[in-house]
Amino acid sequence: MPVVFDPTAPGFVESPYEQYAALRAADPVHRSELLCGWVLTRYEDVDRVLRDPHVSVEQASAAGNPLVDAEIARMERDGRSAATLVLRDDPDHARLRRLLQPPFGPRAVAGLHGLVHTRVREALDRLVPRGEMDVVADFAYPLPVGVFCELLGVPPEDGPTFRTWTQAVARNLDPILDPAEREANLAQLTEMEEYLGALVEAKRRHPADDLMSALVHVEEDGDRLTPGELVPQIVTLYIAGHEPVTALVGNGLLALLRHPDQLARLQADPSILRDAVVELLRYDGPNQFVRRIATHPMEVGGRAIAPGDVLFCSLAAANRDPAHFGPDADQVVIDRPEAGSHLQFGAGIHTCLGTHLARLQAEAMLGQLLERVTDLELAGDVVWSRRMILRSVDRLPVRFGRSS
Repeated sequence: MPVVFDPTAPGFVESPYEQYAALRAADPVHRSELLCGWVLTRYEDVDRVLRDPHVSVEQASAAGNPLVDAEIARMERDGRSAATLVLRDDPDHARLRRLLQPPFGPRAVAGLHGLVHTRVREALDRLVPRGEMDVVADFAYPLPVGVFCELLGVPPEDGPTFRTWTQAVARNLDPILDPAEREANLAQLTEMEEYLGALVEAKRRHPADDLMSALVHVEEDGDRLTPGELVPQIVTLYIAGHEPVTALVGNGLLALLRHPDQLARLQADPSILRDAVVELLRYDGPNQFVRRIATHPMEVGGRAIAPGDVLFCSLAAANRDPAHFGPDADQVVIDRPEAGSHLQFGAGIHTCLGTHLARLQAEAMLGQLLERVTDLELAGDVVWSRRMILRSVDRLPVRFGRSS
């Protein structure tokens, strides 16, 4: 039987990597009828496409196919535009990124070190004495949400509502979805946009010392974000600000539990924490795919790609490619020398804006947790999300002892 990409196959939700490996070996530039496009699984091909300045992210660049046509039709029906920077090419992308970049640069994020570490310490003060927790529900989700709500100036009591909204928006990124579920997710997105639109107007009238007020009033050389641009950017920033952190902490801790020798090494030598987080991003990071669209004839892996063809670049498959990371690419090695070349945050002009903030939070959360607990072990069944684009553990019950 030929190898095909099938996210509905048994076992894919729990571990898609076996299917990625089969595609990488037999058909690394795979024509997927399900996705109406190409699935790329080799590091060399994915890296090359991500860095190609002539490859597009805009739906309008795609040749007509059922998935793209349906997506454009939904946006037109709901009066939405692809205003977010992740769906815009240069020069629009460069302009939006220039206006959004300052709060997410290395220096600005370094200034959040105290806030993040204090939040982590306070959370663990409540959780560690219990001796058990669901890592996701009790720790990996609420903490980055709380941090980002504080940064944006969102009232903390609205955090649980944002979880419902952001889970729906993240699920809606999947190209294959039951129509009823997609419509329900779009309704949640509309609620989120309306809430943020009202909050933006309040910040416009009464600025505060928070990120949302800064974005409302940001200006460079006379250029400002328009009201129609601002809300889509905030939705994108909110999703990107905490979903990857939640997934990295949950997925990463599970990976360490399944590699107890590496967990023991990290607890014995916290100085390699930063390298370990980089390796966990490579090994089982949240961002599984990014979509790109060819704007000129290309050859990728010996296959002819036509202008308008859609390319689903599998960051996760590329990050397990033994041709780049060696024969043990399917294992966690917390001080892997080449782990820093992972593609989890993308490459080229669309490299993730929130990379520094995500790593700061993940390092603080994993570092403090592993410092304060002993005998960490699973305490029940692991439950994974059903998402294809953003992979994450939904439930991770653990038990542990307290470090002296």
